[in-house]
Amino acid sequence: MSLPREEVLKAFHNQEVEHVPVSFWRHFAENEFGDVYQDPTIRDANIEGHKQYVKDLDFDFSKTMLDGYFPYPFRGVENPRDLDDLANLVPLEEDDPWIQDQVALAKEQNQIVGDLPTFITVFSPLILLKWAQIDHTKESILTSDVKFADLYEKNPERVEQVLQVIAVDQGKVVRALKKGTEVDGIYYSTQSIQDPREDNLEFFKKVMEPIDLIVQEEINRNFDLNILHVCGFAGAYNHLEWFTNYPLQVINWATLTDGVPLGEGKKLFGDRPVLGGFDNSIKGLLYTGTKEEIQQNVRNLIDEAGKKGVILGADCTVPRDTPYDHLQWVIEAARDY
Repeated sequence: MSLPREEVLKAFHNQEVEHVPVSFWRHFAENEFGDVYQDPTIRDANIEGHKQYVKDLDFDFSKTMLDGYFPYPFRGVENPRDLDDLANLVPLEEDDPWIQDQVALAKEQNQIVGDLPTFITVFSPLILLKWAQIDHTKESILTSDVKFADLYEKNPERVEQVLQVIAVDQGKVVRALKKGTEVDGIYYSTQSIQDPREDNLEFFKKVMEPIDLIVQEEINRNFDLNILHVCGFAGAYNHLEWFTNYPLQVINWATLTDGVPLGEGKKLFGDRPVLGGFDNSIKGLLYTGTKEEIQQNVRNLIDEAGKKGVILGADCTVPRDTPYDHLQWVIEAARDY
């Protein structure tokens, strides 16, 4: 049985709780980077997957999945990998299908998860632009960072203009989600560019932070409780100390990859609530460990971070074939602590 909604929200509001809340999330579509407008079955897999997931696990809050809507539509642009073509980018209308269909998806997911505190993903403009630079069926995800850096080095002004448009468009998504759904908040996913040409404080301060703040300020204008996800998927490294000015309320990062455990991260972010603790890779304890190892790690995490404003989960999306028993072992150990 899930914890009462009120107790879960206490943790999210940085209060001491009797039981530390737990949740994990995973993709349900075969390829989360697929375009739902080219393959409508992605949406069906998303919805049916959420239905079964809720039945199978007693998690305490829901971070719903955006499978099928990862590709930003780039209205007016035929090839988002072409700098000249990117000059033709047209901002999305408020009623653009890509916006309104995300709202419809979130409403349906809301009905599935019921009373659980629920957060839905909004991706950073940099992530959306870099993902558009590769064929996800043929190229590794980190190749997108190299191609983004190539693009930026050729014409930084053009890239910054495109990012500004996407940032404003993501703000439209946020407002539409507030108006049309009952989600509790936004899970804002951002990540440093994994290429040495742009993985530096100068680029972060000049480009990434201002763009991220456009979206985050809109998020905070619309929702009171939101999660900053500093994404470490596929081993991506982030300089966590660069993100401390980001204004969202709850912080989630790759504790092992970034080398910052939950308790230490809580201090780094001014005693804000923290979420995570488990490595989400196929080499991580959550995927490979025994029941004893996984449950001991739960106790270790709570010993280190405490029970005030602490929520257990993973660095990011867990692999599709992660045994559900492993996830339930975490929930059990957190209940018993």
